[in-house]
Amino acid sequence: MAYGNTTDIRTHVLGDLFMLTGTFTDGGKEVSYADHLSEVLAAGGHLTSLTSTGIQIDGNEAAAQTVLTVKTIDARPHLIAGQSVYDAAGVRRGVIATVDSATQITIESGLAAQWDDNELIYVLGANKPSVTLISTSLDVSVDEKNKLIVFECGSVHATTHVTSTSDGRWWILGKR
Repeated sequence: MAYGNTTDIRTHVLGDLFMLTGTFTDGGKEVSYADHLSEVLAAGGHLTSLTSTGIQIDGNEAAAQTVLTVKTIDARPHLIAGQSVYDAAGVRRGVIATVDSATQITIESGLAAQWDDNELIYVLGANKPSVTLISTSLDVSVDEKNKLIVFECGSVHATTHVTSTSDGRWWILGKR
């Protein structure tokens, strides 16, 4: 799958400083600041896409239900208390109160809507399991020699060679 960046770089003047902002799609890799900045003071970004945890709902779970049964993989390394969970359409279903076991999680105040059998649980941004070969994180680095901001969005799986398809926004603050 190809990656990309927006072709429009939006500029913002902050006194003597200059800020560039933009977006990336499908795990975009880098942005050149050579035409806009002489020096980068700070850069960052965040993911805006949903990431599947690989955990499926086991049976139909009604709206307002608090205890969910899950299957496919152990929920404990993938979900934590206080984390919001979503369906594939981006509907926020609730906030995790506790991860009770490999196959059971408790939702604070109950589910916002019904979750059907075999639906996947998603998280916003990165899914950062405690032990995995697949990681969807965002790292931002500055290549001063080539005047690039380099985004690393996830990693390649050791056997399947799947790359990140994460989307997000970025910013660069520097001197003109």
